[in-house]
Amino acid sequence: MTQFQMRELIVRCKQGDTKAFGTLMAEFQPLVFRLAFRLLCDDNGAKDMVQEVFIKVWLQINKYNLQYSFSTWIYTITSHLCCDKLRRMKHFPESFQLPDVFSEMDMASSENPETSLINHELKEMILYFTNGLSPKQKLVFTLSDIEELEVDEIIKITGLSAGKIKSNLYLARKQIRDKINAINI
Repeated sequence: MTQFQMRELIVRCKQGDTKAFGTLMAEFQPLVFRLAFRLLCDDNGAKDMVQEVFIKVWLQINKYNLQYSFSTWIYTITSHLCCDKLRRMKHFPESFQLPDVFSEMDMASSENPETSLINHELKEMILYFTNGLSPKQKLVFTLSDIEELEVDEIIKITGLSAGKIKSNLYLARKQIRDKINAINI
């Protein structure tokens, strides 16, 4: 989708055009799901987060400034909502427990079983390596090392200074490196 087409869709959304919003959702849903999944490490939680993000986008589309990148705005909303959820999960640790692998695989799903298994394995790896990171560290690590965003864009998304981003990224990488080294012993 070109920048011009994107701009036209956003203008139509600001005028209340739900069909244009559906097109925007279809374009950005994979990005939102991918980031939410990587931060929350939960397929169902990521699906719920996609809905939550797009509700917020629809309600706040009039506040969006067309001078800025729409993807950055979407990343910002997604990351803030996911961090809020991660903070809530820290207060309620029972909600952070992983479901039993076999019961999860037995559930009926519209997903391809191979995709479901890959998602489950990815979830396990992400949980293992990022478990214990603060929500801020996890967000910065995910945006930088997994989503491969530049520091300037991470600043716009998180509102953190470059120094705080580098500090959180350093601490996250060190903790993950220590976990990897512990496996290799």
